[in-house]
Amino acid sequence: MDFSNLQKIGLTNGEIKVYQALLDLGECTKTTLVKKAKIAPSNVYDITNRLIEKGIISKVIKNGIAHFSPANPKHILNFLDLKKKELEKERDIVTEILPTLLARYKDSKEKVNIEVFQGWNGLKTIFEDLIDDCKKEDQNYVFGASKGESDKQTDRFFLKYSKLREKKGIITNIIFNKELKQRKQRIDFFLKSKRYNVRFLDHVTPSEIMLCKNKTCIIILSKEPLVIRITSKEVMNSFKQYFDIMWKQAKK
Repeated sequence: MDFSNLQKIGLTNGEIKVYQALLDLGECTKTTLVKKAKIAPSNVYDITNRLIEKGIISKVIKNGIAHFSPANPKHILNFLDLKKKELEKERDIVTEILPTLLARYKDSKEKVNIEVFQGWNGLKTIFEDLIDDCKKEDQNYVFGASKGESDKQTDRFFLKYSKLREKKGIITNIIFNKELKQRKQRIDFFLKSKRYNVRFLDHVTPSEIMLCKNKTCIIILSKEPLVIRITSKEVMNSFKQYFDIMWKQAKK
């Protein structure tokens, strides 16, 4: 008779050989069992202990020698019932943590949303959304802040919305291009504010990058500003790593 189907219920090949041998022999010692099952003597106790845990065989000590016997084959059903209970427990554990796992999965599979805003009104929308989305003590990060092509208009705009950001209690870590050190009208506010941590970078960057929560805003300060807003936690984290490198290079 082929006992290999017992592998489908979780028995190993060695366990099947031992169980089959015991069914043929009845009670026997290790030496007899090894010879009949054709297994390595070094493996016999490991295999028999697993079968005992499953309730499929038993062991007694007689005169200091271990004797093994097969349990009634009906006990295999008990073993399956035990496996079923264990699976139900495991299912309960997975069910309990499933919402957390799904949330992590959703984050990792998030769709990347890309929007383009043009002009000063578009830039206004970006900053108003940022201020609305953030709570007190939330942090955002800016690097590559430049003077822009429309100097006076750029200064007025950024001072207005920077003060609104400060008023809400948002903490901003900002890296200015070195050229802005000369623009005291714009820079003094940031240097005096307790809500802004300011550093300067020696080289000029082609655009300004602003990071907040799961949003990355790439701002090109031409006469008519252009903003590309990317909504993606993964993208934001990548730019944040870049910001951290630049923050170490920048000077106060």
